[in-house]
Amino acid sequence: MTTQSIQTNGAQLQRNDFLKVKQMIHQYCGIYIQDGKEALVRSRLMKRIRALRLSGFREYLDYIDKDASGKEFLSFVDVLTTNKTNFFREEKHFDFIRDEVLPGIQSRSVKWWSAGCSSGEEPITLAITWLEHQQRNNGKLKILGTDISREILHEAKQGLYGNKKMMDVPPSISRKYFQKAADGRFRAIDEIRSMLTYGRLNLTGKWPLSGPFQIIMCRNVMIYFNRDTQNEIVNRFHDLLEPGGYLFIGHSESIPSDNPRFKNLGPAVYQKR
Repeated sequence: MTTQSIQTNGAQLQRNDFLKVKQMIHQYCGIYIQDGKEALVRSRLMKRIRALRLSGFREYLDYIDKDASGKEFLSFVDVLTTNKTNFFREEKHFDFIRDEVLPGIQSRSVKWWSAGCSSGEEPITLAITWLEHQQRNNGKLKILGTDISREILHEAKQGLYGNKKMMDVPPSISRKYFQKAADGRFRAIDEIRSMLTYGRLNLTGKWPLSGPFQIIMCRNVMIYFNRDTQNEIVNRFHDLLEPGGYLFIGHSESIPSDNPRFKNLGPAVYQKR
């Protein structure tokens, strides 16, 4: 392997092609791919090169440029975006919602937003947290899940999860809130599914959303943006939160302590001032 190209099975990712990939994804959705990620980019884009039966990366990038429909560019975005998630991920956030957020809702109806919802585990976990403690309030909850990947949103809308995914769900919760589908996978009960709405959204583009939201979860997404883009998105979240609303981010992410618009309540938990 050299700094100029990466070669496997005859397909090379030249340095200038890698730089073009970086520019394209950053310009579209703010994701910054660091140098040193050439092997990752190569392996992901090879899926599309093989599917289209193209000769290599230069032909693939030319194909995107010439595709007036824009469909292949969206597939390009799909394969380059990361969609790692699981049920009850960073569980203390859901404990915080249970202990600090739900008691104050009472009979109010609220909206929560999972920004970067991936295949739907986070929105479903939010719904379970609400239902498990619904006796504390008589309100109604609507949950919006958004992601930039069409492919992963299709999975979220299907809402089918295999045994490996369900390993993170306690058996008592699984029995109560999931049903086995005909193909052996598991699907959340209708009561949960009726609370969920999914849509495609580019966090660095326009947000055709109607707030205010009581909770916004955007966890382990902003690590792929530079600091300026992170600050811009955080301020846009602020504008869509209700007074005193909550923003949850990933534990590897942070909001500057001198940001006057948010108060830090705990690890990766912030409240709109």
